[in-house]
Amino acid sequence: MMRLVGAALVAAGTAWLGFRAAAALGCRVRALEVMVQGLALLEQELELDGPPLPELMERLARSGRGPAQALFRDCRQALDRLEEEPFPQAWHRLVRARDELGRAGQETLMPLGDTLGRCGCEDQRKAAACVRLRLTELARQAEEERRRQSKVYQVLGLAGGAFLVILLL
Repeated sequence: MMRLVGAALVAAGTAWLGFRAAAALGCRVRALEVMVQGLALLEQELELDGPPLPELMERLARSGRGPAQALFRDCRQALDRLEEEPFPQAWHRLVRARDELGRAGQETLMPLGDTLGRCGCEDQRKAAACVRLRLTELARQAEEERRRQSKVYQVLGLAGGAFLVILLL
């Protein structure tokens, strides 16, 4: 009886790992899509009003979602500590903290911190538009990968569990 319970737990654990890996792919797709929406809001604010950077980050933090909202909120807080850390450095640090975007998403967002608040509104808007287009492409690629790989991860989790159960029994 104890062996059966142990085998069932091992099978459930490996299946959970497979399904969790598949879910992580979906989370990355959603995070990239939400960041694209956040950058579209950034472009819109720069085009319509061109507010100062603290006000811009405040607006984006209120209207954004998910990782975009968290990034803009944290950037707004970092603007209160400019004497300790310049905005570009804070931007890079905060973007690196957004693990859900993946390495490529983080690398795509990094250069935007060097432009925000330092150039004219039109240059900032153009930079945001370029980053948004690149993130859109990354989101599309991540969605393709999710479609291809999620079933593989799920099947590997289930098959690995079945294999271990056979070995244990």
